Amino acid sequence: MTRPDRTPPASGLPRLLGALPLWLLLLPFGVSFALAAWALPRQPERVPVHWNAAGQPDRWGSPAQALLVLPGSLLFGALVVLAAARAGSTSQPLLKAVVLGLGLMALGDVAAQAFGWNSFRVTMGTLGLLFLLVGPALGASGPSALNGPRLSRATLRRLGQAWTLLGALVMLASLLAPAAVWITATLLVGLPVLGLAVIVGARQEQDTAQ
Repeated sequence: MTRPDRTPPASGLPRLLGALPLWLLLLPFGVSFALAAWALPRQPERVPVHWNAAGQPDRWGSPAQALLVLPGSLLFGALVVLAAARAGSTSQPLLKAVVLGLGLMALGDVAAQAFGWNSFRVTMGTLGLLFLLVGPALGASGPSALNGPRLSRATLRRLGQAWTLLGALVMLASLLAPAAVWITATLLVGLPVLGLAVIVGARQEQDTAQ
């Protein structure tokens, strides 16, 4: 008889994430909107609000668009994730990692606009940070409705390691790549390689089990 996968007690970063209170998870959003309110009257009339794969602005809009649209969208996504967390549909550390990562993305986006940093690099860097937070939490989680009920503990662990590695690579590229296009290439190449590696590992695991 095959024993069902059991989720071991969380440790390290997943344990820390699981212990974070709701107010701390949402704090980056609060700081983001406070910073946006401070920066709004200090912005020019038109600012870049979107960038292409090469990191060049390809759409312009009002300061309100630049400072509020993405953080507002990320906050909505975080609230949806928190609703799932209250329903208990999957690992609490995993969902809290997503919420915290989205908040840090919002804060990074607003800070880049407020202080004149390279918005494309900051946004991509905070996306890598989101992956770094999600990876360990995913690797320590058990099968669920969100991360795949058919994935075994070993597959989830590999998936978490792959997300962590991709996050580190995207962050490094955001900091060190000589051209923004290399950051985009790191993400676009890393995502399918990550998926392929996990699929191959899961297939090998199934063959071994049979």
